[in-house]
Amino acid sequence: MRRSARTLSTRSLLAATLMLALCGAFEPAWAADHAPNLRSYVGSRVTVRTNTDDAYARGLLSKLESFLAQADRRLSEIARDPTRPIHVTLLVFETQEEYQHYANGSAPGLVNNGGYYDGASRTVVTYRYNNSMQLYFHELVHALMGEIFQDHSFARYTRANWPVWFDEGMSEYLGSYRVIGDKIEAPARNKSKLAYLVNALDRKAFVPLPTLLRASAEWFSGGSMNIYYAESWGLVDFLLSSPPLADKTAAYFRRLRAHQDGHRAFVDVFGPDLDDLERRWREHIRSLARPTDGWIPLFNGQSIDDWTVHEGGAWSARDGEIVGAGARNYNYLIKSEVPMREFTLELEMMLVRGTAGLILGNNFHGEYPYYYLLDVARDAVMLRRSYTSTRIEPVKQAFAEIPLGSWVPIQMTVQGDQLRIRVRGRETLVTTGDRERYSLFGLYLYHAEAHFRNIRVKPEPPQVRPAGARTETHPASRPVAPSAP
Repeated sequence: MRRSARTLSTRSLLAATLMLALCGAFEPAWAADHAPNLRSYVGSRVTVRTNTDDAYARGLLSKLESFLAQADRRLSEIARDPTRPIHVTLLVFETQEEYQHYANGSAPGLVNNGGYYDGASRTVVTYRYNNSMQLYFHELVHALMGEIFQDHSFARYTRANWPVWFDEGMSEYLGSYRVIGDKIEAPARNKSKLAYLVNALDRKAFVPLPTLLRASAEWFSGGSMNIYYAESWGLVDFLLSSPPLADKTAAYFRRLRAHQDGHRAFVDVFGPDLDDLERRWREHIRSLARPTDGWIPLFNGQSIDDWTVHEGGAWSARDGEIVGAGARNYNYLIKSEVPMREFTLELEMMLVRGTAGLILGNNFHGEYPYYYLLDVARDAVMLRRSYTSTRIEPVKQAFAEIPLGSWVPIQMTVQGDQLRIRVRGRETLVTTGDRERYSLFGLYLYHAEAHFRNIRVKPEPPQVRPAGARTETHPASRPVAPSAP
């Protein structure tokens, strides 16, 4: 899945910054030539220029206005210094292809990003599909940070020992949100980042604090980017969650604004015992990752702004349901929770046409995130195991009557190494799973139209199985021969 990122080495960052500064002076003419047919929606703090549909654009403008006001207020509290209001333009294309066509001319080094902030023209450039709302928010915070440091061109990233983690962590922290009804509340805990951190701790892939503090911009790109972004969010969240440390953050801001060495400023403000600070930080992460008791709703019936669309499809919240329709390949809608070893995921699905299904996955930077796909078709369900985006192997298939146009309850339970699937109240498929933790829950379509409602997950108590016990295959299930990768 694509992430918001400034995926540049130091050298390419300098080149891109200079290029953005130059083309920013001519942005209106460039936009007119290379982004025609864009409508403008003007708010008090944000202008949205887009070719997306009118309802989406107006709703997006309202959310961006609300978010920017909340983020600005919180940033002022953290820095203990009122920020100067700025007006930001968000250029949102409908498709990735349109974004890439535009970026080829304005920022060639960022063509494969989810988006970027052009500080010269105070413009965020991105696209609608495959990008979460947090990407938009993340880039807007970069505009606020640029105003605080009086540096919208990111020249500070090239200074020796500049804390890139602080810039990116603050953008992730303030850009994280939760949905209440159809409203946005920011900042809020970022469960996908939290899942990355818990998994990294358990697999001994956690980047030590001294390394993070000195990380350069190039470490926030490529294969390492997910863990560096997650740890940057996590460190900012930790510092601001402890009153004694939170009170010191304003002093850290002041030292950075005075052009002090970023690493020396951190040690002077937060103390030289980095081992103790990291120990307390790790404990903080663990404390946040404890699942709550009882059912956790994944869909509030009103908004999917806290879900992420992947690979397109038309997804919307309507009348207490998630409605999805797609005609091109697979279309995914993903939601993160804190990592769980044992749980029950349940929902109701109404299949209209094609094949729809459920996803179980995890947030860990070393693995493909979608582990299991449950296909639901008119007369059968099939469980498949995905290892990469192209290597997906069938596990088991079972007959199941799925009447088109009717609501069908589906339940997936993971306990121990067993994965059980119930359809219409009947245990339909049982198999042995090969993953120990899950934090991604999703829906998908394959040339399909489907409705989903009452989507929720519940942590289950650990199951103690007798030594030597084996998973039994349910009579209704039959194995499927693996296909060639």
